Amino acid sequence: MSKKKLETRKSVIFIVEGNSDKIALEKIFQKIYKEKNIIFKFTDGDITSDKEMTKDKAVEAIYSKVNDYIKDKKLSKSDIWQIVHIFDTDGAYVPDTAIVKGDTESFVYSVTQISCKNIQKVIERNKNKRCLMDFLHSLDNIKGITYTKYFMSSNLDHALYNEQNLDEKLKRDYADAFYDEFKGREELFIDFLEEEVSNGVPVTFPASWRYIKKDLHSLERHSNLHIYFKENPYL
Repeated sequence: MSKKKLETRKSVIFIVEGNSDKIALEKIFQKIYKEKNIIFKFTDGDITSDKEMTKDKAVEAIYSKVNDYIKDKKLSKSDIWQIVHIFDTDGAYVPDTAIVKGDTESFVYSVTQISCKNIQKVIERNKNKRCLMDFLHSLDNIKGITYTKYFMSSNLDHALYNEQNLDEKLKRDYADAFYDEFKGREELFIDFLEEEVSNGVPVTFPASWRYIKKDLHSLERHSNLHIYFKENPYL
C-alpha cells in the first residue's frame, strides 16, 4: 500500500457548530495528532436545536459534511477513519424548573437557569434537543464510519473561554486568542481541559455522559473532550 493511501486512511473528521469553533480547535488537534489527517467541518449552527430536524435528517447533515470532504479530496469512504462530533449541551438536560421567564426573545444562559420571554419555547427546544442528542449518542457509526461524541457545556464558548452568552461578533476574536494561547505548546490544551474544564466529569466515556445529563450539569462549565486524548493516544 502506498504511503499516500496509509495517510488518507487515518483521516479524522471533527464536526462542530461554527467556524469559530473550528478556528479555536482545528490547529491544536492537527499539531497534537501529527500522524493523522485532522479536519474540522462545521454545520452552520446546532443541528440538534433545529426544530425541523429529524433523526434521519441529522444523520444526513453529519454525513454530508464528511461526504463533501471525500468528494473534494477524491477519497473513498474507507479512507475516513473516524467522525468525532462535539456537541454544545445548551442546558438541554436541566429540569423545566430551571427555565424562567426573562426579558428577551433569545435564550439567556447562566449556570443555574435559562431565561426567555417564551418559557414554552425553551422547554420544547430542550425536549427536541435531548431527543436528537440521545439518538446520535446511541450510534456508533454514520453510514459505516466510526462515530463518537463529546460535549461542551453549556457550550464551547463557556467551556473554553468561560463566557456563556458571548456575542456572535466576538466569537472569532475569542477563538483566535484561544488558539494563540496554545500555539507552539498545543499539548498543554489537554492539561487545560483536565484541570480547568472537566470540573468533576468522570474519566470514563459512558459515565461522563451520564453525569452531564443529571441536575444542572448541562448548564455548568464542563467537557468530556479530555477523554478523547485518553482513548486516542498520540505519538
